[in-house]
Amino acid sequence: MAREQFFYAETTGLLKTLDEAARRAGVSRGKAFEDFLHFTTCCLSGGLMEEQYMKLVPQYSEGRKGRRAIDSIAELFGKAISAMEETRDEVKDVLGDLYAGGITYGEAGQYYTPQAITDLMADLTTNDGQDDEAEKRRSVCDPCCGSGRMLMSVARHHPHWQFVGQDVDLRCVRLCAINMGLRNMYGYVVWGDSLKLEQKLVYRTGFNINGGVIREVPIESCPAPVQQFVNETAEDGDAPTTTDKAEQNEAESSGESSPVDATTQQTRERTNQLELF
Repeated sequence: MAREQFFYAETTGLLKTLDEAARRAGVSRGKAFEDFLHFTTCCLSGGLMEEQYMKLVPQYSEGRKGRRAIDSIAELFGKAISAMEETRDEVKDVLGDLYAGGITYGEAGQYYTPQAITDLMADLTTNDGQDDEAEKRRSVCDPCCGSGRMLMSVARHHPHWQFVGQDVDLRCVRLCAINMGLRNMYGYVVWGDSLKLEQKLVYRTGFNINGGVIREVPIESCPAPVQQFVNETAEDGDAPTTTDKAEQNEAESSGESSPVDATTQQTRERTNQLELF
C-alpha cells in the first residue's frame, strides 16, 4: 500500500479513527470511508434520509457498545466537524485531504488542487473590483468539483452566491455536499458525468426547514439553469415532446390550461419554495 501523504496535521487523527472503524466492521478502509460519507450526508439531512441511514447501520453495529464500528464512525464524525470548525477561517478541506491522501492515492488522476491554488484562481476570476456587481447573487459552477475546493474558495468572498458542483464519483459528490452544507453554502451537487450531460442524483445544500443542511431533490424541482446544466437533451424523456408542444398550442388556442402548463407551473412553484431556504 502506498504511504499516506496529507497537507493538514488534523487529517492524521481522522485516518486513525477511520482505520479503527474499518477494523471493527471487518471492511476495507475505502469501504469504511465511503459508508462514513453516506452516514454523514444522512445525518445532515435533518431526518429526511433516515431510511438510508438505517440500512447502513447493521453492518457497523455488532459488538459491545463503545467498541462497535458505528461508535468509531460517530467519533470520526465528531472529529471531522471539530477540525472543520477549528480551521473555518483557513477553509481547510480536511475530508478531501483524507480522501486524496489516504484513500485514492491518486486513483484515476484524483490529485486535488492545493487550497492556495484554488484561492488564487477564485481571486482572479471572481473579484472584478466592482462592489455593486459583487453584491449581486450569481451562480458559479464547477463541472468536476471533487470535494468542492474551488467552490469553497469562491465562497470566501461571495458566500451569498449559489454554487453548483458535479462529479462522476459519488464519493466526491458526497464530500462536496458535506463541505458545502456545513459551511451553509446554498446550491446543488450533482452525481453524473458532465461530458455526457447525465444526472443520477442531486443534493441540495444549505439550511432547510427540517433543520438539515443536505437533502436529495428531484431534478424537476431544481432551478432552470441547474436542470439545463445536468440534462439538456430530451433523450431521457424529461423534455417536452412534439406531442406535448402540440397539446400546449391547442390548449393555448382554446384558452385552456394544458398538462405542460400545469407541470411548468408546478416546477416554478417548487423552485420558488427552494429559493426560500
